[in-house]
Amino acid sequence: MTAQSDVRCPSKQRRTTLRLFYVFVLASIAAFTLGVRASHSQEALTLLGILLAGGGIWSFLRFLRAADAHQKLINHEATSFAFVASLLLTLVVGLLQRFGLLTGASLLVPALMIALWSIGLILASWRYQ
Repeated sequence: MTAQSDVRCPSKQRRTTLRLFYVFVLASIAAFTLGVRASHSQEALTLLGILLAGGGIWSFLRFLRAADAHQKLINHEATSFAFVASLLLTLVVGLLQRFGLLTGASLLVPALMIALWSIGLILASWRYQ
């Protein structure tokens, strides 16, 4: 094994765990959406959504654990950006729902939160390149 392949292996592992994270998140959102819309087997789909969300948390923790110091700094800034943006997003959606607008958008909020974390990750990685 060469020194170059040693460097690529952790990077490949991080990309794989990040992809796995997104698969878990999208599958969990789909399970929750189907669970809300289903007239039967609602509890089973909700349980499946919870298990898939747990898988997402597990894969996200693996992604964070495989980071070096530079990547941890990028992840910290991305998470900070996502936290503030998610706070503002939920505040705006909550206010709009209070006034009768966006009544069916409750399942859209988690997907947008994941998108905000991704945007934060991209912006922070551009800053430190």
